[in-house]
Amino acid sequence: MISDQQIETIRLQLVEQLTETQQRLEQDAQLFKDKEDSGDDVDRANQEESQQLQLNRRQHDIAHVKSIKDALRRIEEQDYGFCEGCGEDISVARLNARPESRYCIDCQDYRERKNSQYA
Repeated sequence: MISDQQIETIRLQLVEQLTETQQRLEQDAQLFKDKEDSGDDVDRANQEESQQLQLNRRQHDIAHVKSIKDALRRIEEQDYGFCEGCGEDISVARLNARPESRYCIDCQDYRERKNSQYA
């Protein structure tokens, strides 16, 4: 079981990650506003590829913000560290590695195997 001190350490890490990710999203939004289409076909193709990569990262960052906020909510509600699948404690090692984790290793593995069957 995770201690209150460990939870506080993780909470501070989550707040830092949230701030960094939100700042990156704001910077990316400004970059999209400042983009100009110019140059030849090769330049435009390179710009489009770069924009697609930025959009993919932005989508990932948006999802990450959501999962961080969800973890912070669980901490606030004193429901942090419990698996949403089986209700058991999530290992401290897993929470240190992935503080936004909602599932223990076994339940996460099961979910991934189940999802891969339908992919």
